[in-house]
Amino acid sequence: MAINYESYRKITSYGLVDGAIQTSDFANLTIESAKIGLEEIIGNDIQDNVLTNANLGDDSITQTKFAVDAVDVGSTKVSNLLGIANGGLNTNIVGANNSVGTYVSSTPSGNQGGLFSVSVYTGNSTWSRPSGCTRIRVQVQGGGGGGSGHGEAGAAGGYAEELINVESISSVSITVGGNGGGNTYHSYGGNGGTTSFGPYLSASGGEGARRVGGHSGGRPGVGSGGNLNIYGGGGAGHTYHGGGLGGQSYFGGANIGVHNSGPQPSDQEGRIAYGAGGSGAPRGIRRGASGRAGIVIVWHYR
Repeated sequence: MAINYESYRKITSYGLVDGAIQTSDFANLTIESAKIGLEEIIGNDIQDNVLTNANLGDDSITQTKFAVDAVDVGSTKVSNLLGIANGGLNTNIVGANNSVGTYVSSTPSGNQGGLFSVSVYTGNSTWSRPSGCTRIRVQVQGGGGGGSGHGEAGAAGGYAEELINVESISSVSITVGGNGGGNTYHSYGGNGGTTSFGPYLSASGGEGARRVGGHSGGRPGVGSGGNLNIYGGGGAGHTYHGGGLGGQSYFGGANIGVHNSGPQPSDQEGRIAYGAGGSGAPRGIRRGASGRAGIVIVWHYR
């Protein structure tokens, strides 16, 4: 008796013993794409949760088994989670219209976007959280101390920086430490001031020349409260002809060291890094350079 297509439609899953159809029942390459009509097998023909790992041999479904554009991630053919054990991220990475989205870690919390703006403060002020900002990186530099005569130089202020989650912080008061003024020999150089970002972190100012004792350079300031806290550079001590450099800060060095006949440090005070100490003047008849004030830099991240 001939068997036609219509007779196969009468065979249902109830007419087959579980596990009865095996690969040994089919000749090699018997079932190929030419034998299956376009869209003849659709989702409604396959019972939910029937196809599992146990039903598929190792490496049975490979890239070569798919026709070009067979898997469309822009439609509804991709959904749900891929577990870590199976090489996934155990999170839903399906975006709009079931396209593949972007994985975002849940630690730290919030939308982990990148840097979007920077604010710089060279005087006392108030920081206000920009819209969309969740984290900030704060850098604080203390003010530099002033120099004196015979090369006795001021020290640099300390430095600190910290990463802060600001999702629950709307504003923070900022204090920028001033610079210590330069002076002549046998006189003290002025001390640099402390820079702070609210109660979170601060950096003390560098000491002026001769503050420790006669002929000494200044002692450096130091950062506190941050994830990173460091000292500034100390000021140079007494020399007969002068030329002692001020302490170097996190942001750079002091102005020039000179001989008595050359340009004077006090004439070059603008050419100095934030928070650096003032250089000492040659001999005792010149004024040492002033240090430079501190600075606060706030980097904003989404």
